[in-house]
Formats: sequence, structure tokens, C-alpha cells
Amino acid sequence: MTEEKLIRKIKELRQIKPSQDWVFFTKERILGEKETVIGPSFIEVMRFIFSHKTAFATLTVFLVLVGVFGFAQKSVPGDTLFVIKKTFEKSQAVFVSEAEKPEYNLEQAKKRLEDLFKIAESNNTKKLAPAINEYQASISKIAESLAEEKDKEKLKKIVLEVQKLEEREERIKSLAVEMGRNIDLDYVLVRTIINHIKDLETRTLTEEQQELLVEIKEEVEKENFEEALIKSLEIQPVK
Repeated sequence: MTEEKLIRKIKELRQIKPSQDWVFFTKERILGEKETVIGPSFIEVMRFIFSHKTAFATLTVFLVLVGVFGFAQKSVPGDTLFVIKKTFEKSQAVFVSEAEKPEYNLEQAKKRLEDLFKIAESNNTKKLAPAINEYQASISKIAESLAEEKDKEKLKKIVLEVQKLEEREERIKSLAVEMGRNIDLDYVLVRTIINHIKDLETRTLTEEQQELLVEIKEEVEKENFEEALIKSLEIQPVK
């Protein structure tokens, strides 16, 4: 083979690339070890994290808030996270219409009463006072709804729901918890009853209605204000 042909042949061989398997096999024979394919290094991972630190920080804060919110929903008055729960409930109240407020206030009172029952049942005396205060505050909200309600049917519905709440209160009182009556509610009930009685006394009533009016006054004397108001709402004067 001439020198010219030999040079041409060497150039052709240089263009041929060995297979990857052959490379690994040759390295293994020469170095006595297999090539290990590894993932990105720690430095590369950290470089990636720091280059996206804003996104990671936002995601971390979001996950923490979701976790805290989840725990807050299970909190009761007296717990540290209850403040978050109340803040969320207040934000919901903003979107409640005036017509829906009585029902919303009743639902909130039911929740606070259940909180109070759990605390009383577990005999957690440190949380009793905050729980009672929260429940009484929710009843005061119901009193506001009663004071503003002019429709007799809706008024009767609210009072009936208040009676149910008072029945549930008996479970808590049976656990030796003294709750007392809500002054705001009693004031609104008495004022409403007196207005109804004054109005009925100026109307023409049947004999049966007059007897019922006497019963209403007796209920007021016994401080059965809800019952007195319901009975007064049932009287439909002749004129």
C-alpha cells in the first residue's frame, strides 16, 4: 500500500465513531470499573432552587396557610387558631344579604353552641368562659335580626329556632354549666311582645282570642318570652 493510500485510509477510519457500548466496555477493561450514570449534583439542585426561590417561597407559604386554615376550622373558642376561624366567618358574612342574615345568624349560633357543648363535655374549664361569650354574642346577633324583622311569619320562624337552641342548651346545663339568659334577646322579645299586646288590646277580639291574650301576659310574667311571642303572633284580630 502506497503512502498516499495509507493516509487516505487513516482519514476514513477517523470518521468512524465507536458504539457507546464499546466505549463503556473499553473503559471497564482499562480502568477496571464501570461508569456510573448519576443525576444532577447537589450544587446543581441548589442552584435550581435558588434560581426559582420566589416560586418556592410562594408555594411554601401557600401550603403553610392551607395547613393552618385546615387546623383552624377544627378549633373552638379559647384555641389560638380560633381567631383565624372567626376572621373567615366574618369574611363570609359580608356576602350575606339582609334577607338571609337571620338564617345565617341562627347557623352561627348553632355552631357556637356545639363548640360550647364539646368544651363542656370534655370538662375543659379554661375554655368555658370564651365559649359562653362567643355563644352569647351569636345570640345577640339573632336579637338584632328579630328587632329588624317586620314579617310575622319570618318572625315566628326565628323565634321557633331560638326555642330549639334553648332546648339544646339544656344538654350543656346538665353538665353543670351555668349560661344565663341573653339580655339583648330578652329585651327585644319583651319589647316586641309589649307592642303586640298593645296593638291587640285596641282590636276587636273573639272570646277565645281574649283568653289567649291573658295567657300571653302570664307567659311574660313567667319569663317565657319566646312562647309569649309565638302565641301573640297566632292571634288574628277581627279588625
